[in-house]
Amino acid sequence: MTGMDVNTLSEIKTEFQYFYPVDARHSGRDLVPNHLTFFVLNHVAIFPEKDWPKEIVVNGSVLMNGSKMSKSMGNIIPLRKAIQDHGADPVRLAIIISAELLQDADFNIESVSGVQSRLESLYEECTKLEAGKIGNLEAEDRWILSKTQIMVSQVSAAVKKMRLREALHGILFAFESELGWYQKRAKAKNRRDISAILHQVMSTRILMLSPFAPHIAEEMWERLGHDGLVSKARWPESLEQNIDAASIQSEELLRSTVKDIAHILKVAKIAPQRIIMYTSNDTKSKVYYAILEKVMSGQTNMGVIMKELIADKDTSDVKKNPDFVQRTIKDILSEPADIKKARLESKIDEQDLLATEFPELASAEFGVDIQILSESDPDIYDPKDKARHARPFKPAILVE
Repeated sequence: MTGMDVNTLSEIKTEFQYFYPVDARHSGRDLVPNHLTFFVLNHVAIFPEKDWPKEIVVNGSVLMNGSKMSKSMGNIIPLRKAIQDHGADPVRLAIIISAELLQDADFNIESVSGVQSRLESLYEECTKLEAGKIGNLEAEDRWILSKTQIMVSQVSAAVKKMRLREALHGILFAFESELGWYQKRAKAKNRRDISAILHQVMSTRILMLSPFAPHIAEEMWERLGHDGLVSKARWPESLEQNIDAASIQSEELLRSTVKDIAHILKVAKIAPQRIIMYTSNDTKSKVYYAILEKVMSGQTNMGVIMKELIADKDTSDVKKNPDFVQRTIKDILSEPADIKKARLESKIDEQDLLATEFPELASAEFGVDIQILSESDPDIYDPKDKARHARPFKPAILVE
């Protein structure tokens, strides 16, 4: 006998039956080998199965500069002080961007300062942009708007999978290289009419930033001239039909060509007087797209691809140039998925693109004139026999 009043025991039993079983026990992972293990064992030993816990949820840790936070180590920063010193949004973003959801967050002041600086830069950009009517789109306009659509799709997919670090990195940092290229292209053309395009792109970014940094996002939204709250605005929608496949691969060709020329100049350590580029002929182009289709369908074996090319009368001459096939396979495998997809969807005229868009860009980037030739041109100027090395989307380059 317990000596306890029956009514008291009845109340205890009623309360137990009301709260049990435990739906979820949340605790730190450091308690798995002791407390949480005995938590399970004790319930199994004392209670019937219907009263056993339904689940145990183990939380990760927030590290400080790679180490566990500890009073003895003196590396604890009270949350209130961190917010007072840096603001709620930078602290929140620094924690999110330090690791994915199922990983330990690694907090450090340097990352907070970096995020804070990025937010300040975005805010400053918002103050300079004005909404306006977007007129006829040029090549680089179609490209940046297409890349924005792709960013929306990628960030949305990451959010749905709770890959918040990936999503936030795409919004804050990864897209900066795209904007940098767009502004470089516009500057080379001496354009002064890109504010409306940039305003549209920035508005999309702030819409996606809002759930992560709600305070500063509202300020940015207002600076962009929008009415209402960004937190009440609809999440941007990515539409496949708004992605211009031709512009995606065209700009990638221009970017990669600039990079290749810069690499040649760096290695050769010369100041160029002029640059000549040679695009590949139609035969190589046919072989390229035949290989691209095979690679995209999953076939990457050089021997199998070579046999299939030789068996096709349109590409059978490739047997004279196996090195071209091998290099082309490597070229295709090294390209991003969206570029390969774009090239399957839409073919571009390399000669026409480079002749139209590259001279101004090359002049601004390298300070020299550039000449675009095709390796199939009769009597072309080719003193160093460079033209034969041209491949689709990899023009041969002669620097003099």
